Order: sequence, then C-alpha cells, then structure tokens
Amino acid sequence: MDLFHFEWETVPFRLIAFVIAFSLHEYAHAFVAWKLGDNTAKDEGRLTVNPIPHIDPFGLILILFGPFGWAKPVPVNPLKFRGNKRLGMVYVSVAGPLVNLVLGILFAVIYLYVLQAGMLADTSDKWNYAIKLTLEYSVIINAALFVFNLLPVPPLDGYKILRFLSPRGWDRFYYSYEIYGPWILLLLIFIPGVRSIIFGIPMAYVINGVQEIAFSILRPFL
Repeated sequence: MDLFHFEWETVPFRLIAFVIAFSLHEYAHAFVAWKLGDNTAKDEGRLTVNPIPHIDPFGLILILFGPFGWAKPVPVNPLKFRGNKRLGMVYVSVAGPLVNLVLGILFAVIYLYVLQAGMLADTSDKWNYAIKLTLEYSVIINAALFVFNLLPVPPLDGYKILRFLSPRGWDRFYYSYEIYGPWILLLLIFIPGVRSIIFGIPMAYVINGVQEIAFSILRPFL
C-alpha cells in the first residue's frame, strides 16, 4: 500500500484513519500543554478528541488526495508552563508523534487479531474489504505521521524537539532556519529519491517494528 499513489476507492478509509490520527495527535499536544500549566489550547476548544476543532479544511483535502496534509496546529504558550519552559516545549512536541506510534501499534494489534481469529469469515466481501482497508490505513497513516512529524524541519515537532533541546546560543541559527522550513518540506515530499531516503525508508522500519510489537502482544492470546 502506497500513500503516494491515489485511488478514489481508498478515500473513505483514508478519511477515517486520518481523522482519528490527527485528532488524537493534536489532543495530545493540548493535553500535555494543559498539564504543564498552559490553558491556551483548552480555552480555544482544542483540548478535545472531537476532530472538528482540529480540522484545517485545505490540509484535510490534501491528505485525502495525496500524502501531504495537516491539521490546525494547537496553540501553545510556553511562558505559562511551570518549571523549565524549553523542556516543556519538548514534552508537548513529543506527545503528538508518540500518540501516533501508540495508535499504530493498537490498530496493528486489532488488525492482526481480526485476521488471526477469523472474525471476518462471515462478513460480506464489501464489509471485509472496508474493515481491512480501514485498519491497514490506520496503521500506515499513524506510522507516517510519527515519522513525518519527527523530521527536524520547521514547523514539525521534530524541529521543536531539536531546537528546545539545543543550547540557547543556537536560537539565532534556528530563527534563520525557520524561513526555509516550508521549502525543505516540499523538497522532501515531492522529490521521489529524497522522499524515499528521508521518509520512505524510516517509515518502512517503523511499520515493521509496529507489526513485530503487535505480534508480541498477541502471541499469548492466539
């Protein structure tokens, strides 16, 4: 299954998988920020798993018709954090990708259990196809969001983790780097050779790891 190859019949399954993935990703950012003392996201209605407040219409359309899209970023004010503000930003930034990794494992467990237990044996071909494809895309999209968001490119979470773990003296470099972030992302996404090395290969490793973890979790039950 290739996220970079569009097929009309996959749109509903991509939609379900992506909405779950980005809603919980953004909720995780908002939740950790709130626990650290920042109510900004909560006050703007973003401390919720309801996807509607998190939807960016244009970003949602793009993710359905290709591999590139986004949700509305959760507003965060690190000045309101208790304790170390920079470390707080690291915690908030890590939370989203980490939730996608956990979701990828969870959906892989469900998918493997459904298949191994023969739960789809009595369903129609149409339902069988729909359930399997939704679960497959749920694993793949969560793995993709985990890998993509950890790239150290502005404005992704990986960039924020790198920046706020770095010494303050590097901030001037990071301010300059942020100008080029969107252009770098476009190159990474749309140039096939670069995309394969930077995104495709790590994603394959993550999906394999997710599957191995899911098998390990299910082994005692099957």
